[in-house]
Amino acid sequence: MDGENGTKENKTQGRYQVLGEETLPAEAGSIDAFVEFASQHARQRGFADSRIDEIRKVLGEALRNIIRFTFDNSPGEIKVSCNIDKFGKFVLAVVDSGKPFNMLLEDDPFIGSLETNPAGPRLNTKTMKRFSSNIEYKRLENRNHLIITLARDMKSGKD
Repeated sequence: MDGENGTKENKTQGRYQVLGEETLPAEAGSIDAFVEFASQHARQRGFADSRIDEIRKVLGEALRNIIRFTFDNSPGEIKVSCNIDKFGKFVLAVVDSGKPFNMLLEDDPFIGSLETNPAGPRLNTKTMKRFSSNIEYKRLENRNHLIITLARDMKSGKD
């Protein structure tokens, strides 16, 4: 498995192996570039085309939510990094400079929604949750961090 999904060094030290990072303005026009960037890294890691399509959907949904609800037409930037974790899973780290926004809680029907107008556009995280192995949100150093872990095969949960 060494070389395919990571190195012995990053596995024993418990760190991500960074495959690449991309920083762009927080605007709808950046979504396609981010999605293509992540897709290329997933393809290089040997992900099947069908799984890459799912990764594209997950990242696209996350970015649309961030741009719409975190920035709300305000300037800012988003950084997407592609990583391999200590277990060899593909990890997308999405970091933005917008206002605090945990989309994982906002989409919870028991907690509530950002939208005061129920007829307006609603936050949606169903695709992200369906095709991801794990999703985490953290607020660190005045930035939102969304960490999306993606197994190679969601049916079996294998990397």
